[in-house]
Amino acid sequence: MQKQFYFEATQRLCSSLELEQSLQAYFEYVRQHLPIDGIYLNIYRPEYGDIQFLAHVDEAQTTALNKQVKISTEMQALLSQPDRPVIRIINDLEHDRVTGFVAPQVIPNIQSVILLRMLSGNTHLGVVGFYAKQKAQFCHRHAELIEPHKDTLSLITAFNLKGRNLLKANQALTQQNRLLKQAFNPCGVIGADSGLKRVMTQVEAIAKLHTSVLILGETGCGKEVIANAVHCKSQRADKPFIKVNCGAIPESLIDSELFGYEKGAFTGAEHRKAGFFEQANGGTIFLDEIGELPLSVQVRLLRVLQNGTITRVGGFDAINLDIRVIAATHRNLQAMVKKQTFREDLWYRLAVFPIEIPSLRQRRSDIPLLVQHFLEVLAAKFNLDKLPRVSAEQLDSLNHYHWPGNVRELINVLERAMIEAPKGPLNFNLLQVDKVEPAASGKHETIIIDPSHASDKLVPLEMMVSKYIAHALRITGGKLYGPGGAAEMLDINPNTLRSKMKKLGLC
Repeated sequence: MQKQFYFEATQRLCSSLELEQSLQAYFEYVRQHLPIDGIYLNIYRPEYGDIQFLAHVDEAQTTALNKQVKISTEMQALLSQPDRPVIRIINDLEHDRVTGFVAPQVIPNIQSVILLRMLSGNTHLGVVGFYAKQKAQFCHRHAELIEPHKDTLSLITAFNLKGRNLLKANQALTQQNRLLKQAFNPCGVIGADSGLKRVMTQVEAIAKLHTSVLILGETGCGKEVIANAVHCKSQRADKPFIKVNCGAIPESLIDSELFGYEKGAFTGAEHRKAGFFEQANGGTIFLDEIGELPLSVQVRLLRVLQNGTITRVGGFDAINLDIRVIAATHRNLQAMVKKQTFREDLWYRLAVFPIEIPSLRQRRSDIPLLVQHFLEVLAAKFNLDKLPRVSAEQLDSLNHYHWPGNVRELINVLERAMIEAPKGPLNFNLLQVDKVEPAASGKHETIIIDPSHASDKLVPLEMMVSKYIAHALRITGGKLYGPGGAAEMLDINPNTLRSKMKKLGLC
């Protein structure tokens, strides 16, 4: 009878790859021979200090569970004892401290149970509980019938756990892939409908044309993001998009990197190499920090813009290109033209359609959107199950910070906070939040500079005035006119201030 019972029960356990279905078939057969009202399956997780329920079946339904029950240190010590029996009969839960605490939290009416340990090698995996809603329902004959099933139940449980982990890993990868695609989607611009709305209107206007674009803005404000958007919305979207940081290329290598070289052009040139411009043929080349290019290279860049041709280093033949140039800089190119450090003819070629990106402090309404976006990206990077919480007070501190490094600094601040507290709440108290407090008169507090504390090394007066006006604009968030504006702070007529700003190249 016992062999027949083992054979029939095992057949039902192996009837499906789905744990719930095989457990249902197993329960329907076993209940004909044992006085059980249901079966549950759980595992002990010492690393979390809890017991996790995986499945439960009774006459009403079969349910996959993900219920965790925390247990005390004393209970964990009991479960870690190496000499625990494989099978135990508990006819009154009051006689077993762990089961009496854990099981009723998932099965409220449980009164007695047979616990069958599952092992994976020598590792305790968990237990299968055959329970009844009345006390004193089980005897040794019942235990002898189900004890041979431990290996089959252990194997099925191990496979189910592996499947759950694979599914969880797959879901995590899918989420990470979605977030990474969102992060690097060139058409996705955070703040396109708010702080960058005017910029995106300009992007839509110029994208379909082949005109060169000049993107202006402070360091870290998102010039590359806007360049990506221009390319993505253009007719060249499926063609190459080559990004070049002009400031990162040594001056001695700029020609060969940008325009390529022929074999034998210099020592070590063992074969012909296409430069960045050739690589971008048919598409777009993005020249970031174009203000760093030396004058000698600016001449050759001008030729590309005028004639659409390049000549490789060491070559003689002109190579025709179909290419769009998007340039970007944080420098004041007009001021550089006046100082003759940037070619005037190149400036006019590039500045056909300038797009100026506001700093982060000028579009503070985008900060919550940016925080949410980068938290999702960083959570995927750090493999976090959920996003850490940001309190309203901490978000307010982000909104009041002056952000000299713009969006790039915001990313760094968020990443540092997540490293320090991956589960949250995030803390940004290290930021030095500068708030301009109004004086009693209602005007901003006057900043007094005592020249007696300055060094003997002086800077040009125009540069000092320019920096002082720029500082006032930072404090006011870019506001020029009206109460609380830069003109009021500097005690100067707004039109006079505007005129000075134009003269200094600040607008």
